[in-house]
Amino acid sequence: MKKIAIILFAACIALLSGCGQTKTVSKQAENVSTQTSEATQQNVLTVVVPKSPISIPVLRMVEGNALGENTKIDIQFYSDMEAMMALASEGKYGVIVAPAYTAANLYNKGIHVEIMNLYNWGGMFLSTTDANCNSWEDIAGKELYVPAKGSVPDILTQYFLNKNGLTIGKDIEVVYSTHVEIAQLLSTGTIKYAVDVEPFVTSNKMKVENYKVISDFAEDWSKAQGNDYKMPAYCVVANRGYLNENQDIITSFNDELAKAIEWTNNNPTEAGALANKYINANSELIANALPGFRFQYKSSADAKKDLEQYFNVLLELKPESIGGKLPDDNFYYTNE
Repeated sequence: MKKIAIILFAACIALLSGCGQTKTVSKQAENVSTQTSEATQQNVLTVVVPKSPISIPVLRMVEGNALGENTKIDIQFYSDMEAMMALASEGKYGVIVAPAYTAANLYNKGIHVEIMNLYNWGGMFLSTTDANCNSWEDIAGKELYVPAKGSVPDILTQYFLNKNGLTIGKDIEVVYSTHVEIAQLLSTGTIKYAVDVEPFVTSNKMKVENYKVISDFAEDWSKAQGNDYKMPAYCVVANRGYLNENQDIITSFNDELAKAIEWTNNNPTEAGALANKYINANSELIANALPGFRFQYKSSADAKKDLEQYFNVLLELKPESIGGKLPDDNFYYTNE
């Protein structure tokens, strides 16, 4: 589990800062607080989020003091899954924004969390610079670059290859790399076929000649599972101890998050500026990449069938990615 997404987060921070080079990232949490007087604070909600554009809706809530003068939002950023797991184990938080599979893993490890909602769907793509390549079938006999061996992008790439009749080592060769290296190799014409995630895909569209997307994993997922199913990405989980004592705050957080997501979708330029302010991201890149993140709020109840289908597939492909078993019904928050 420690290996999953460590490379993704380190590379993401390098891209978002606009430096184009890999940087060493501290695993220590960084704190950001709403700018209100300590004297007026009665409650504190600590929100643990990735240092990536996924956090923009929560940053919008911080910027606008969405929970009011009597509740302070403290943000703790994490740079990789290892750091997030450590923060979760300490239990000093109210909610965590994390990949859905990681949330299931936390729950199955005995960490007392409940999934509140899901608001990021997909964000992974198959891409190429080959003008004659237009589908999964067209990459047969080719060399495909994939970020982070053992990660969910890797697992789902193998799933879609299989769905399209391609076997690794027989019909296609897979090479594992990093986001930054993949972008560099595409730009020099060294490679032509790659799987990647946002905002790297949008960055490649802006910089790499003849670059195009030939498969949106979210769309292919719905085709494979049925149009009633969407592919989960990031979700919000609550610390059950905090939730039991502060259900009104968590309810308010969920309500305001839904509003912040709508604002993010409707105001890409302002959302990009917000990402630049809080996480030093390239504002123009983020504004252009936002549609690819597929931000849409769904409560845990509304997203349950999507999550269960997703977890079933991951359980079959790589059981350890979700902690070896399906989460039971206590994982899903109900306001009852």
